[in-house]
Amino acid sequence: MIQSASSKKKLEWEEKVRLQKESGQSVLQWCRERQINYDAMIYWRKRLGFSPARVKRSSFKELLDTSDQTGITIEYNQIQIHLTKNFDPSVLMKCLRILKAEKC
Repeated sequence: MIQSASSKKKLEWEEKVRLQKESGQSVLQWCRERQINYDAMIYWRKRLGFSPARVKRSSFKELLDTSDQTGITIEYNQIQIHLTKNFDPSVLMKCLRILKAEKC
């Protein structure tokens, strides 16, 4: 059976979207590393019915501002990450990638 060009293109983009989701990387980062047009990826994600995961407002806990704290603590699903005032953002990104991979 011969596939039309449009159905081939759709299958190619379905594969790209699937690979990006499985990578755990942001869409922007994944596209940059593979030299794939970011806007095209967003278009195809929408066209194929993939939407970004929504974070529920109830997932967040209000942090009180106290002057004696030396940073902030992020808590989600009984996991806490404490960040000092001068934390390294790359360390936070590594922690979040690990947590995302663990499917908290």
